[in-house]
Amino acid sequence: MLRHIEHFILVILLILFLAALPTIINVNNQSIDWNFELLPKVYQSFFSELSKGSLGTYQLGSQTRMISEDIGNNFWMSLKIVIVGVITSIIVSLLFGLFISRFWFTRIFNLLLNILSAIPDFILIVFSMVLAILFYKVTGIRIISFRPDAGPLNTWFPTLLIGISPTLYLFKNISVKYYQSSSEDYVRTGVSKGLSTHYLNTQHIYLNIEPFILSELKKVISIAIGNLFIVEYIMNVSGITKFIFQSNEIQPIAIGLFLILAISIIVFFSVRLLLYVFKRGFIHE
Repeated sequence: MLRHIEHFILVILLILFLAALPTIINVNNQSIDWNFELLPKVYQSFFSELSKGSLGTYQLGSQTRMISEDIGNNFWMSLKIVIVGVITSIIVSLLFGLFISRFWFTRIFNLLLNILSAIPDFILIVFSMVLAILFYKVTGIRIISFRPDAGPLNTWFPTLLIGISPTLYLFKNISVKYYQSSSEDYVRTGVSKGLSTHYLNTQHIYLNIEPFILSELKKVISIAIGNLFIVEYIMNVSGITKFIFQSNEIQPIAIGLFLILAISIIVFFSVRLLLYVFKRGFIHE
């Protein structure tokens, strides 16, 4: 318990330090000056604003807006994009990497993902956007929008982009774990007894793969959060990263980073709950 508290305090201090960097760093033509003496004043301003019951303000173009007025919608938008993207990546990875891995079309899917995994995330995101624009020019069907008020067009495609990299990472690892588990003695014994492949995959191999998924869940979420910064910026999504990109003051940056942390925690426990419900409902231990 004490260790978790220490980690939590360290994370808070790190976020506050990162949020203060634009204020204490002065970039000259030939050097970078660190003004650490400004830290006490910066932190005093941050906590003073919170003590007044206010989250402060941020700049939106030429407007100065209250953070509290926009934070709810922006937080929900980012949370929705990340949680759907991560859950979809886990479902797709388990489906093609484990449950239907024996079918021939899964090999084609595996080959496609192996090719895509060699492409950096940023290039993959930009390439996907270019394909969506070309698709619109050819068919006249709009599947992508750069307007923040475009509704579902400004939601589902960013969600798709968020889910690509976690899927590439998780699918490849689940496939490796599946083939390793398939060579175990208990699987061979089950096959010799006439048990179906579906039964062995669901009732036995999945139980060996689940701890790996849980151990890699933090990395999967970190990949999704990293892509969230890219997607929301280049696609003009009104998410939580807007407070981080559009300001150089500690108030909106710190609040944005704290909410990113909150999104990560919510997604982490939501996925664990989903896997627990799946295990209790479909796995007979």
